[in-house]
Amino acid sequence: MGRYDNLRKIEQLDPVKDHSEIVKILVSYEFPWDFQRSYIELGLAKAFASPRIAGLVAKRGYTQAHTQKRYDDSSIMMFEMIKHGYDSEQGRACIERLNYIHGHFKINNQDFIYSTAALIVEPIHWNDRFGWRRMSENEKLAWLNFCLEIAKRMKIKDLPDSLAEMERFKQEYEDKFLYNSAATKELYQIFVDLISSWFPLVPRGLVELVFRCILDDRSLKAYELEAPPVAVKKFVEFCLHARAWMLSFLPARTKSGLFVDRPSRSYPANDYDVTKLGPSDENLRKKISG
Repeated sequence: MGRYDNLRKIEQLDPVKDHSEIVKILVSYEFPWDFQRSYIELGLAKAFASPRIAGLVAKRGYTQAHTQKRYDDSSIMMFEMIKHGYDSEQGRACIERLNYIHGHFKINNQDFIYSTAALIVEPIHWNDRFGWRRMSENEKLAWLNFCLEIAKRMKIKDLPDSLAEMERFKQEYEDKFLYNSAATKELYQIFVDLISSWFPLVPRGLVELVFRCILDDRSLKAYELEAPPVAVKKFVEFCLHARAWMLSFLPARTKSGLFVDRPSRSYPANDYDVTKLGPSDENLRKKISG
């Protein structure tokens, strides 16, 4: 299969009518590793940099106690919708579960929009920097439409309806609401601890340094982190660019690389039930009463 066969197929599809099919090809076969980094990891890093969002997450205590499971459950719910479609049985179950969990908290609609904007914009920015090719306009529009449809089913209101407006909202929100707090600092450290646990032979300080190299200036400022040394950042970027360059010469994937198509740390047998992902009902009731 030729390296650009998937792109040629995508370019023949309609980004409005066929957005689910385009996104499945895009994420499962063209950029599975990149979307895991940008959609999930940078998306979470952006959300945790907001004190309002971080405060809700930290107050619950679930993420601190079950960090790997929190990461895996979030990944599973998002990628199940990509694999099967948001209106499939699995997709509807994921949206219902997300709405059930979020319904236990008073979440500002602006925070919902920001989380949506970050999930839309961050993968595009990542691919511009580190993808083996940039996303086409067809792919960007399909990605926007796919995420908007999920957001609408999550009852998020007043959503920007273009990439430019999403970018504008994201920047304005970050200017106003991204800054360091006890909750953001706590979640940043927990998130770095999680990533470090995946590389037990690598010193935590080195993992954290590499992670800082891929954070943008707004995130560094929000977490009150020192910018990484220029030489280190350039080396990390060189490694990511080298990876992208090598991938550009390989044949297209024929096997899905989606998170849900391989074992995860919390579910090595992939024996999860999407209706029970996330905090337990007992944990949610504790949050309500506490």
